[in-house]
Amino acid sequence: MNSKLISWLGYFLLIGGMGVVTLAMGWITGYHGLGTLLSVALIPLFLAGLLSLFIVSINHPRPNREMESLLALRTAQLQDANATIKRMSTKDRLTGLFNRRGFRDLLKREILRSRRIDKPLVIMAIKFLFGPNLDTARQTSMMSVFGKNLARWIRGTDVSARIGEDTMAFLLLDTDLEGARIFYDRICEHLANSEFQFPPFRASVVLHPEHGSASDGLIELALSTVESASLTELMVASPAAPVSNTAEPETMA
Repeated sequence: MNSKLISWLGYFLLIGGMGVVTLAMGWITGYHGLGTLLSVALIPLFLAGLLSLFIVSINHPRPNREMESLLALRTAQLQDANATIKRMSTKDRLTGLFNRRGFRDLLKREILRSRRIDKPLVIMAIKFLFGPNLDTARQTSMMSVFGKNLARWIRGTDVSARIGEDTMAFLLLDTDLEGARIFYDRICEHLANSEFQFPPFRASVVLHPEHGSASDGLIELALSTVESASLTELMVASPAAPVSNTAEPETMA
């Protein structure tokens, strides 16, 4: 049986019992007239019915404006949180590698580490040259294959990222320019021997601390340098190139 109906009947019987008690008391005290007895009994019963309906009505679930407002607020907060998480995501969905934000944040930490242990860092950018006949699906497939193969092509300590639609970046720890050239030659060899036909690409390299100590400045320098690089050799950024020399703070939030 419906719990609401049981509750309603319970209230009615409880308060209706008061009418029966009143009827009995009227009989005992000598009110034996039928009209008098009915009046004495029915009035409490009528009041019991009204009171029961009132109690049921106030217990019946109604739209609660305050609860609805709170729910709307929580929903908005959840949507904002999801948007924030999406913005703060550090992984590229296509390749599974770091995205630009993740690469920059990691570079910040590694710059601090390299300063403490007095070791160099290399930031390398590789930009693929998609021809006009290469459709978007083919470009997407190529970047996905390249990203998935990198784990087999580079050292476990090297970091790779996709920082643009057609641009990859690498962070080579404890590596100098000579090590960067070896890395570049190894990537060229893997691409040439791959079953997947990759398009030509340009590559540039930026060194820390020679080219600065600011992560954003180093990334921008690598990207600007790769635009003028040739297809046959690794282009090293000019030490005289304009780049922010603002060092990363010793501690970061």
